[in-house]
Amino acid sequence: MRKSDYDPFLLQELDQLDLPAAPLDAAEWDRVLSAARGQVQAVGPRRHTTRRVWRWVRYSAAVAAACVVVLGSVNFANPALAESLPLVGNLFSWINRADDTRLRSEQLNQYAQTVEQTAESADGPYTVTLGQIYRDEDWMRLSLVLTVEDDSLAGFDTIRADAGGSMPADTADASGALVLENGGAILEEGSGWFTRQDDHTFVMGLNYPLFLYEEWDGPLSGETVTMHLHGLVACNVEVLEEEIHEWGGSYQHLEYHDETPLEGDYTLTFTIPEPGTEGIRTFTGPKEENGVTLHSLTATPAAAKLDIQVPADGNIQPRLTTEDGTLLKPERGEGQHVDENDSNSDYRWIYYFDTVPEDCRNVTVTVYNIVDYEKPDGYEVLAEFTVPLS
Repeated sequence: MRKSDYDPFLLQELDQLDLPAAPLDAAEWDRVLSAARGQVQAVGPRRHTTRRVWRWVRYSAAVAAACVVVLGSVNFANPALAESLPLVGNLFSWINRADDTRLRSEQLNQYAQTVEQTAESADGPYTVTLGQIYRDEDWMRLSLVLTVEDDSLAGFDTIRADAGGSMPADTADASGALVLENGGAILEEGSGWFTRQDDHTFVMGLNYPLFLYEEWDGPLSGETVTMHLHGLVACNVEVLEEEIHEWGGSYQHLEYHDETPLEGDYTLTFTIPEPGTEGIRTFTGPKEENGVTLHSLTATPAAAKLDIQVPADGNIQPRLTTEDGTLLKPERGEGQHVDENDSNSDYRWIYYFDTVPEDCRNVTVTVYNIVDYEKPDGYEVLAEFTVPLS
């Protein structure tokens, strides 16, 4: 299986579901997989309607026919912040101070390149500006702002930028995908949403896991890419229910109100930069406890990266916390057996989290074995390490 399609947490949840009476055909399986990865939403009336969805946040995911899975961020307006910051050069500050920002990082503004490239559409009154770019060895992160001069968006808190929620057959046509000159496409992690700062300004962060593509296609630095944003939908989002697990994974039950399509197709073209080398801190092991080996922890301005090895017979979830007890929320994990020919060999995992604040010198890594996902106390602690970053 191609690594970009390999999500161990998704597969764990799928394994626990009752099997259908008849096997899924290829199209049905693609739809289920896309839904679980946050790329499919329900299709229905789109203007001034109310719709409920389940949103599985970070990598805790399950699939059911009666629910819709959406990975992304729901951030709410902060008028005081919006008034106090210059616009384009500080977009990451707006984006990363919301409670549910993915891959939170307060230091992105310090290290990101300011781009300020603008796109308009003859079909709509909106302007989309690519404000900043930052990348490390694994991730590229973009900040964007959508502005409008009139008051047509004053009644909305969110603009979904996921083309109505459907993933086209050709992923290069997906809203937010980065299209390479050779026709290949780089998909964003989850789904992008613009969130309201004031009646005329909405901001959005997009995260691209370049490590999934460079492993197969080679280095991407210097490549020219084109992004199309289309199928924008303004709406108001209500959180009906939320659950956060001990290790940071969570889900939300959302309700969309007043869904209103926005006209326009916005095109932005830019060059993927070289990975940044400043602001990076590391711990290099190994450090062992109870069959768990911590190989390394790396904190960049884009994300925290954990390299850890665990026994194959558990359902493992790691947690990162800072010196003051702040939980760094998990984003995704990639793993494989140490010996690919032995299914009983240890698993070597790479996990990504919110990045570590620059003033934090020590991070605690707690490794849980999940016995029962449905019970608040359905876990046991396998190992715990406190490690310095330098």
